Amino acid sequence: MHRSGTAILALTRGGTVLAGLLASRMAVSGVVSRAVEVHVPERFREALEPNDVVCVASIDEPVSRLVTRLFVDRAELVFIASAGVVVRLIAPLLVDKTRDPAVLVIDEAGRFVIPILSGHLGGANASAQRIAGLLGATAVLTTSSDVQETIAVDLLGRKLGWRVEADREALLHAAAAVVNGERVVIIEEACGREWWSSDRPLPENLDPVGSWDRAGEASAYLWVTRKAIDPALKDRLGPRLVVYRPEGSDA
Repeated sequence: MHRSGTAILALTRGGTVLAGLLASRMAVSGVVSRAVEVHVPERFREALEPNDVVCVASIDEPVSRLVTRLFVDRAELVFIASAGVVVRLIAPLLVDKTRDPAVLVIDEAGRFVIPILSGHLGGANASAQRIAGLLGATAVLTTSSDVQETIAVDLLGRKLGWRVEADREALLHAAAAVVNGERVVIIEEACGREWWSSDRPLPENLDPVGSWDRAGEASAYLWVTRKAIDPALKDRLGPRLVVYRPEGSDA
């Protein structure tokens, strides 16, 4: 399923004004590379400033029906509404964290930007920070890895072109080990420290080593390698192992 574009939905007059402002700033600043569209009630369209860079559509159908359609078609939905209303609208549509679009909520005063769905894989957390910067708002991130300023196992190396080899159980196990402060070994067999882009020191429970021989005992192993991993070792480690393949890996 291929989704594209950002849809901003507002249900009130005040929300409509903020939606137009946000869409204009997103488009002009280039903060998103995909198309941005605004959906507002027809009776509030006059509250929008004329703008050639923003696509505006009137909500001329039940909001639940519109959201159902956008949930399938758009990569990102930004609601200017209460979180409770948004939760009720999207609850029947949820499928899986790997397939649901990013969903964010902004209060009508533009003070807080809250990612409520697909924070990591869908990019809602990163988008919340960008949008907050445009509005002078606060991004409210609640995922543990963001709060603790540590790594997100499912996103590690994504910007570097790494491919992840792990099932859902292994990803969940490793993510839990990271945020619970358990020893997690990052085996940097085919990389340097480029996976840690922050200026902050590494969290104490993350232990980078150069090879498997130096790994020791740990709750989880994040192995960056281009080589095939011994099947017996893979079986022994089970869900404690997540493998990352840099670009150009043949294994």
